[in-house]
Amino acid sequence: MTKLMVALFLLLGVSFSPVSETETNETLRFDIKDYEWLVGSWIGDGFGGISEESWSPPVDGTMMGMYRHHKDGKITFYEFLLLDDTGMRLKHFHPDLTAWEDKEDMVHFEMINFSETKLEMKGLVFELKSPNEMEIRLQLTQNGETRTEVFSMKRVDV
Repeated sequence: MTKLMVALFLLLGVSFSPVSETETNETLRFDIKDYEWLVGSWIGDGFGGISEESWSPPVDGTMMGMYRHHKDGKITFYEFLLLDDTGMRLKHFHPDLTAWEDKEDMVHFEMINFSETKLEMKGLVFELKSPNEMEIRLQLTQNGETRTEVFSMKRVDV
């Protein structure tokens, strides 16, 4: 009876062993062309103002994006974005185009997971909700407290 139970346990363990997302992505190959749904212009909310983001088509394994935030008719900041298989790198700029980060520095959101409609990076998620809607979730830590800023973006016909 013990041998039967061990055999049954092993059989069930093998048959129903879950596959983690990490294991799944080890077999999936990141292809920047899968994220052409980002291409174009988007507008939405965030940081108590208006967020605008534009993405260019993929070239050489990368996608380039630009972000602009304004509130009460005044530009608050810009970002230059680069997306590739390592994640997203970006630089912030004041309204006069002086950089927030030092010359060689940038912010890097490391790629954690990806699917057809979702890019999950450490501290940043882009998720396509419909062909013309996406949600961006950004984790921020200020004064030792972590919060998530959610941007509800809609595609803009230019």
